[in-house]
Amino acid sequence: MILFWIALIIIFILVVLILIPKATKPYADKANWGKGFYRLYVIFSTFLSIFAGFVIAVESETANGVIMGIIIWVGLILFGNFIGWLLKGFKK
Repeated sequence: MILFWIALIIIFILVVLILIPKATKPYADKANWGKGFYRLYVIFSTFLSIFAGFVIAVESETANGVIMGIIIWVGLILFGNFIGWLLKGFKK
């Protein structure tokens, strides 16, 4: 239960520090939303890989959880970079 509250506090701080200041700027300033969302994606993928690593480590009681967590994290980051590369290719 304490992990839930810690995660909730971290998400609240990220939203307050990243998204709200960008949302309050006028659109004429051309706020760079892509970097903020990419940072949130990296943080989300890190939390997801840590959670998956913990679940695997509890079930197997070896270092497989750490290895799988790292593999999942690298895979998610590469997937995000690939999607970003594809989307940048469609811009004029």
